[in-house]
Amino acid sequence: MLASTLVFTPASAASSLNIEVDGDHNEYSFASVNGTASFALTITNDGDVDFNQVGLEASFDDSSWEVGNVTFTTSGSTSDGAIDLGSLVSGALVQVSVDVVVGYGAIVDMSKFVYMSLKVTADSNEFLAPDTVIVVSNWKAYQSDFPTSPATNTYEIGDNYTYQILVENIAVEALPDGTTQAVDISDIITVSFGGLGGWTISSDDSNWDMLQGGTLTGLSASQVYTWDIKVTLSSKVKAGNAVLDFQAFSTDPDEQFGFAYYQPFGMLSIPVSAAEMYGIKLDGAGIRDVDLSAGASVAEWTVRVNNLGNTNDDFTITWDVQGVPSGWNLNVDSSAPMVTDSIDWNRFYEFNVVLSVPSDSSAGSTATFSMNASSNGDNTQTATQEFTATVNQHYGVLLSVDSDSKESKPGQNVDFIFNLTNTGNGQDIYSLSVAGPAVWNPILSQNSTSVSAVSVSQITLTVTIPSDRDAGASSGDIIVTVISSDGLSTANSTVSVTTSQVYDIGLGYVSGSNGTATVTQETQILLKLNVTNNGNGIDTLNMSMTNAPSWASLGADTVQIGRGQTQAITITLSPDAAALSGRDYTFQVVVTSADGSEYISPDFSVKIEVKETTGGGEVEVEEIESEEDSSLPGFGLIASLLALTTLVVLRRRA
Repeated sequence: MLASTLVFTPASAASSLNIEVDGDHNEYSFASVNGTASFALTITNDGDVDFNQVGLEASFDDSSWEVGNVTFTTSGSTSDGAIDLGSLVSGALVQVSVDVVVGYGAIVDMSKFVYMSLKVTADSNEFLAPDTVIVVSNWKAYQSDFPTSPATNTYEIGDNYTYQILVENIAVEALPDGTTQAVDISDIITVSFGGLGGWTISSDDSNWDMLQGGTLTGLSASQVYTWDIKVTLSSKVKAGNAVLDFQAFSTDPDEQFGFAYYQPFGMLSIPVSAAEMYGIKLDGAGIRDVDLSAGASVAEWTVRVNNLGNTNDDFTITWDVQGVPSGWNLNVDSSAPMVTDSIDWNRFYEFNVVLSVPSDSSAGSTATFSMNASSNGDNTQTATQEFTATVNQHYGVLLSVDSDSKESKPGQNVDFIFNLTNTGNGQDIYSLSVAGPAVWNPILSQNSTSVSAVSVSQITLTVTIPSDRDAGASSGDIIVTVISSDGLSTANSTVSVTTSQVYDIGLGYVSGSNGTATVTQETQILLKLNVTNNGNGIDTLNMSMTNAPSWASLGADTVQIGRGQTQAITITLSPDAAALSGRDYTFQVVVTSADGSEYISPDFSVKIEVKETTGGGEVEVEEIESEEDSSLPGFGLIASLLALTTLVVLRRRA
């Protein structure tokens, strides 16, 4: 250990001394009680001024340490406590041996370290030497090359080299004649490895444990115990030089409190070197599922390039993107290699890889690409990882119909055409069902259908209108429901059927009539026509006659008739004197339904007779009702025969 002090004189020349202290280990020297700790002191005049008188003296803070136990020796001259070194010209040096006897009874604290001050006086200048420490111990431990260091071996993982650790008993006792002799010690001495990761210390010696280190229970007088230890690089450590430090300590079983003494570091240090190694590991790749149900989406990976070596390294990355479909976009530049930043050992370089997937990609579409990385420190160290993105099938359905409501006649079928649209991105099988009144017999053309992605299938719903339904009768809600194979996506549509009005009018003679009649001039008879509504609703009829003589008229021009009803329509015949006798008049009644349909009655034929006049009087008309209008039994036959004729009784009154 080196130290120097510079003192200037009033003259322009500079004066200084450089003082170096060298103990057993730097500023430390070891001795047991009654033993001697030795130091080598070198004093160099490194200034420009010569010194005429140089002296050296020792002192201690604790008076139990007597300066008389300090012996200075130089050039055959010996002195206790202090010494006169004479003159020391500029550039000259003087070496002094300093021997310190650890007197019996001298106070030593539990650290076992005692500091001695050495002061150099040069003419009128004073200089203090660096710290000088006496270590009071019965033993000292060191590696076999101490005080130099062992050769530095370079390790790769698995390599091992052998070294020696020595523990020396330095304890002495004083003899009556003033000399000393070595003695046994009972100190429990342990040498343990400081625990630098990656390095393993082992020994075949039974006193050495791989985890605890070596332990000795006492040593015989002057004994030097040697451990052959094997140092192995068992796992990765940072490349380059390192120092394996061992700690030596002991306890005295005879001391009441048993405080441990720790030897200063440095005497058990073994320098080593770890060879450079390179390695790489890639993380973050894998399979990603892509959901496009909400539109275009992305697959993401957080990629790590791990430096598995033991020194800084950078890496070259290349991409193989041939398996990425057209229209899918990757956020990495695959056109040229990329080089990472420099990565510390045991660290990583991280970045995100993003694959954009368009919304129209079909279910099961897959992109595959790979990443290759190689060490730029050792291009034989490479790694590859694969990325896969697959589009999940999403499901959806729309259901539309050509019309929400239709109408038709009783007994007829009504077809609704449904368009079932697969709004998902893959082929799907849909289940179909219909709910509605059974009497209307709603039937689907199929109960299931397979539809390609973004395609349409047509489904027919047939509804049969019951034959007995009135006009305007409704089926009520008929609901068609479609369910996707995922069991969640569903759609429905509600339709209804209305019964349209059927117009059907029947015209016929009343019972017992054949549509012929004879009427006398200037008389009046009534004919009747049965009008029957064979449709399914109320009908409003407009009536007229065709080919009818002017003296024939209808009882009503408009008639409203309910479903299934029959009404008798009256035709009044009132021929005047101008009506030609002997002629047959044939005409028909024309009935026009509300829908514009025309119905023509069977022919009515009327014959005119000449009126015979016997006197003046009033004409009376009597209508003979049909059986349907009479409540007398047996009257129907007479009524039927007379239905188209009228008995005219002419009475003249005076």
